[in-house]
Amino acid sequence: MSKICYGCFRPLDDESSKCPRCGFDAATKQNMPFLPLGAELQKGRYTIGKKILSSNESTRYIAYDNSMDAVVNIREFLPNGLCARKKESNKIVLNAEKAAAYKRLLSKYLDYNRTLARLKDCSAVIRVSDIFVENNTAYVVEERESLLPFADYIKKCGDHISWETARSLFMPLLSTLEKMHKNGISHYGVGPGNLKINSEGQLKLQNFSISDMRKKGTDLKPMLISGCSAPEQYDDYSVLDESTEIYGFTATLFYALTGSVPEDVEKRRKDNRLLISTAINKNLPSYVRQALSSGLQFDQEKRLATFADLRAELSAAPTAKAIKEEMSQPDMDDDDDDMPSKKRKKKSSSSIYGVISCIVSLVIFVIIGTLWLQENPFAKMFEPENVSSDSEVEATGEVVTVPNLVGVKYEIAVEEAGKTSDYQLLKAVEEEFSDDVPEGYIASQFPEAYSDEIQGYSLYITVSKGAKQRELPKIEGKTVDQVAQLLGDESFVTTQIYEYSETIKKGLVIGYDAHVPGDKLEYGSSLVIKVSKGAEPKATDTERRTSDSDAVSSADENPEE
Repeated sequence: MSKICYGCFRPLDDESSKCPRCGFDAATKQNMPFLPLGAELQKGRYTIGKKILSSNESTRYIAYDNSMDAVVNIREFLPNGLCARKKESNKIVLNAEKAAAYKRLLSKYLDYNRTLARLKDCSAVIRVSDIFVENNTAYVVEERESLLPFADYIKKCGDHISWETARSLFMPLLSTLEKMHKNGISHYGVGPGNLKINSEGQLKLQNFSISDMRKKGTDLKPMLISGCSAPEQYDDYSVLDESTEIYGFTATLFYALTGSVPEDVEKRRKDNRLLISTAINKNLPSYVRQALSSGLQFDQEKRLATFADLRAELSAAPTAKAIKEEMSQPDMDDDDDDMPSKKRKKKSSSSIYGVISCIVSLVIFVIIGTLWLQENPFAKMFEPENVSSDSEVEATGEVVTVPNLVGVKYEIAVEEAGKTSDYQLLKAVEEEFSDDVPEGYIASQFPEAYSDEIQGYSLYITVSKGAKQRELPKIEGKTVDQVAQLLGDESFVTTQIYEYSETIKKGLVIGYDAHVPGDKLEYGSSLVIKVSKGAEPKATDTERRTSDSDAVSSADENPEE
């Protein structure tokens, strides 16, 4: 093919300047400071296409990986105002006054994305396939997926979704953000515009940036999201932490459930309420409303501190069992007819005092409750518009008990799930290493076993990848194919070298080059194994005589003095 569209990297007809598939015009020029169309990186491995998105920290391009024959996205560290680009060489040049800040941020950018690349088990993160330094800057290569903007998905759903639908979408995202913070990195930009959804119904978080771009008071001009960025992100001297991430996550969940994000920081500073319509409010479980309130507290110190706390609040629905037990308590008055008259009279007297006591207690409770509401930070926070007295609705559907799937082989769990309508196993599950649970077996689940849920709920599964450190097995005397299978089962990558051996037959494995059986290596490590070439050939009589003759001649030419 003679021409390629730099908007989608599909073949382009010679006579056409505009791509019939994506509409990109071949006559388009990519102006400085962005890389020009067709620029090559990594000695021709990657070809740069059109700019997709530019922020104050980096720029994302569509690109082509020529070695893998695949379309990818490439993010280039290109901080606005801190650098420029040489037109002739595509290299980044620095202003002497900004050089120190640029180098510091570049180092943070590399560390951040290297950590992100290691989080391959998080379903909500698009996989990073390569990171490299070139042109005096850094590049991050991401897999490219066909995704729908989350805002478009919400519009297609009628401008909001139910809690049951939101739960299956947002709980994996919550787990991803929790893992990120445990690994020392954050997003701080969770919002509808930074989320997309794939065809399998998975949320994908995009536009990862170092924290310097997510708050005021740094060397980068901040890019904040109205309604989703936490109040402390607008303060030069505040410290961002997990509670900051919780604010953005909860604000986005609020948007999914109601169709609108919370008011911006300045408006919430004056009026901290979260307003939603009565119709939507009726269909939100009380514990979900409480979780939204807790996660969207304006004051950072009053907000939920960890994602574990938020997960607990989002799963705090009262169980049907507890309600049933409360309703089944016997009414003592039903047995009065069998009591002697004297006892009935005494009970009647006690009942009068009981009623009086209840009235007094109720008055005290109302007074205390009123005072608490005046001070309680949640009191006026979550007030629906035109709220009616029937804002609570009962859950519908049959209540079932959550099964215990921890320790069950995943394939068996999927098979059993197909036999019942009580719950649905998600297609996309989390995976993690575990020293206690064998590979392929379920390590954890949410909701927890034996809790009560409405029939048809989603069950979130974490499947064990086995121990991260794997013990090397004995391989001496086995064929290369046998060893490749044996080590491949542990995800070790093997290469071979060949040596002579007096004890191991030709073609069989002698052993490891730099290790011994029983050594422990990390999952997926590379190994070199030694393969026998058979016994070393021995010199024949003729070769020995020739060798001896050469030795004598050499001695004659070099007599001792």
